[in-house]
Amino acid sequence: MYTLPPAMRPFLLPFLCSALLAACADPAARTAAAPEPTQAEAPTPASYSPFALAVGGEAPFQLISFKDVGMSLPEDARGYVYESLAESLASSLGRRPDGPLTSHVVHDPTLTDPAAHLACEGGHIYVDVWSSGEGYGYSLWSGCGEDDRFAHREIAAREAGDDTVAALLPLAEDMAAQLRSAVATGCFTRHC
Repeated sequence: MYTLPPAMRPFLLPFLCSALLAACADPAARTAAAPEPTQAEAPTPASYSPFALAVGGEAPFQLISFKDVGMSLPEDARGYVYESLAESLASSLGRRPDGPLTSHVVHDPTLTDPAAHLACEGGHIYVDVWSSGEGYGYSLWSGCGEDDRFAHREIAAREAGDDTVAALLPLAEDMAAQLRSAVATGCFTRHC
């Protein structure tokens, strides 16, 4: 049996009392006194949609692709929302009798690879999308340089409850208007 040295005995009683009090304390008080450490949220990396628009006719671009730079979508909803946004944009682009931009949605899993977007090839419009306060934002790019961004807008979401797709409809309509304007003016850079 171990015996405590006489020099340590004066420290034993306060130690035992504090240990006993801590063990008997209210669990809620222990939790409040020592909150669980939280990890800082890491920024969500940009993700690319496998859904894009193939554009026909005489448009100066043949492909429109999407990059999520802050939509804050759950993983299981991304595909559905990306496809719905592409479908809404295709519909909005084709809704003009005075010269619709014909397009259809394509599914290309290779577009999800960030390396597929490094070349910034001509004939391609790059769309960045994000959530913003009470709505959504987007920017349209004709290349990779800062001067290649020809639209940067934030749009209020349509009141649609939990229906993210319906809330994104004004975003698609505004994108279509900006793309039609760029085609009409021939301006696909910041400085036109």
